[in-house]
Amino acid sequence: MTRISRLRLTIAASAMTILSLLLVQARPAGARDNSEPGQTNVSPAVESVSDTLAFINWTTQNPGGTILHYAVVHYGKDPNHLDLKAESPTRINPSHSEMVFRVRMGGLEPGTTYYYKVSSRQATGILDPATSTVNKFTTRPANWMSANK
Repeated sequence: MTRISRLRLTIAASAMTILSLLLVQARPAGARDNSEPGQTNVSPAVESVSDTLAFINWTTQNPGGTILHYAVVHYGKDPNHLDLKAESPTRINPSHSEMVFRVRMGGLEPGTTYYYKVSSRQATGILDPATSTVNKFTTRPANWMSANK
C-alpha cells in the first residue's frame, strides 16, 4: 500500500507542477508588478519641433501587460489645464527590458508655449505606472524657415 501512496503523491505533485506552469503567465524581465499607479519617473524629450508640429519621446522600463500600448501626451497652453491629448499606438517587445514611446503632436500654433505630461496605457485601458511631471516647449514662429535663409 505504501508504494501505491507514493505513486499517487508523485502523480499529484507532477499534475500540480504542470497546472501551475499552464496557469502562470511569464512576464518579461523588467516588467513591473508592484509599481504604484501615477509613479513619476519618466523624463520625456522634445525630439523635434516646428511651427505647428512636435514629436515627444521617452523611455521606460518594459511595462508588461498587453503587447499593444498607447503613448499618451496631455498638453495645453496652461500648465494647470492640459486638456488636449495626442496618442500613438506602440507595440512592446517582451524580450526587451525597456520601452521607447513616441508621440506626434500636430495642429499646434506657431510661436506658442505648450505644457505637457506623458504617460502610457495598455490596449485594455489599464494605465502603466510611469508618468512625467509637467514639461514645456515653444513652437517656432510662423516665418522661421524664411528667417533662416
